[in-house]
Amino acid sequence: MIKHEFLPFTVEPSASGEATDIVVGEGKVERCYRIAGGTQADYSNFFRQLSHDLGTRLPAAFEEPTDAAPASDGWRPLITDNLSERTVAGYGDPAVLKIDGGWLLTATSNDGPDAFPLVFSPDLQRWEHRGFIFAEGETPEWVATGKDVADFWAPEISQVGDEYWVAYTAREKSNALAIGLARAPSPFGPWTDNGQPLITGGKVLYPGTAASGGVIDSHIFKDADGTAYLYWKNDTNGLWPRPLAGLLREHPALIEQLFASESDRRTAAFAAAVQPWANTRRPMERFFWMQPLIETALDNWSRVRPALVASGHAGEIVEALTTPIHVRRLAEDGRSLVGEERIVLANDQEWEGHLIEGPFMTHQAGRYWLFYAGNDFSTPAYGIGVAVADHPLGPFVKQGEPLLKSASDWWAPGHASVAPGADGQPQLFFHAFFPGRCGYNAFRALLTARLRFTPERVEVA
Repeated sequence: MIKHEFLPFTVEPSASGEATDIVVGEGKVERCYRIAGGTQADYSNFFRQLSHDLGTRLPAAFEEPTDAAPASDGWRPLITDNLSERTVAGYGDPAVLKIDGGWLLTATSNDGPDAFPLVFSPDLQRWEHRGFIFAEGETPEWVATGKDVADFWAPEISQVGDEYWVAYTAREKSNALAIGLARAPSPFGPWTDNGQPLITGGKVLYPGTAASGGVIDSHIFKDADGTAYLYWKNDTNGLWPRPLAGLLREHPALIEQLFASESDRRTAAFAAAVQPWANTRRPMERFFWMQPLIETALDNWSRVRPALVASGHAGEIVEALTTPIHVRRLAEDGRSLVGEERIVLANDQEWEGHLIEGPFMTHQAGRYWLFYAGNDFSTPAYGIGVAVADHPLGPFVKQGEPLLKSASDWWAPGHASVAPGADGQPQLFFHAFFPGRCGYNAFRALLTARLRFTPERVEVA
């Protein structure tokens, strides 16, 4: 049993196969729970019951977003079901590319056996599954594979010269997320990987926890002069929740300073109690255990960040609350990066919360527009923002409020790409969840919206 002298809860978790049994004690009362599987939905159901029994916060997945529009305006669903039985979670983080004869889509595969579906449409109405970039057994040697182990995220295809390049995120066998690049003579393959990651990165923020970070969400932008740039994000948002829970475990008096409501304080106390167990789990399961703390911190963002700074205990945690978008030029052969690395964007607006991610660059109306997603992908707080500059390296100025945010009929729009529509005008392609069905490995639909650019701003047409 995990006990703490100054925390209200004791926890005694144990794992058996995919199930986790946990005994939660408060005073002389003990309650027994079973998390039947390893999905985010399983954990959300556990935390919903915990909210009922112990007064912790209700997971955001079960609450209507308070500021949602009555209905999505100008959004058009394109794919609302898996097109192949081997596609396990829909079309999250969609990248759409205009090619000869139609449009090509690829998307995130999470821990599926086949990585990155390839889907073709001749008219943006009919869609046909055409295979995978890396079918089962064809993934690069450096990549970790297998259910609950692999993470195949955010592929983006670009035409560079006579080749097609895909930049993608995968988990190395060390558990750190890295960015790879593969190439093919046609948009449908066959794909040949570089043989090693293009970018690796990891920082151990909390010694003894195997907490390696990494880099994710790569995007290739080819400018009119032929220069290719690679944009990506540092995945520091995955590093702070458990260290924050550990800090609250060491200094429980901070809980009252950081969180205003009793339910949020109890949520933070539970996260502090369960943190030693969470540290021992696989990467995505660690995220599931800390999800209520993440949501609590985001709802108290204007209070949490300055209080952490003032506490003097949390320098590295505060540092990890910023997730910068980086850019660097790609070598002509796509096997290395050249020139100076720059940070072009970071989360600094209230709606973005603890992260921005999913960069995508397009040149429109004589300027460079960098679309990005902000906040927590698995909650209705997720949305799409945009910034503009006069050069691919910036400086960028954000438009302000999110371009897209949750509506009553579609939640958590995110990770956009831009391609010409059937009329040649720019369209935004993005994913969203069905209401009340957010989460890792939950189905994400492909949607689109027409865009209108002026030199000053972009709007949904």
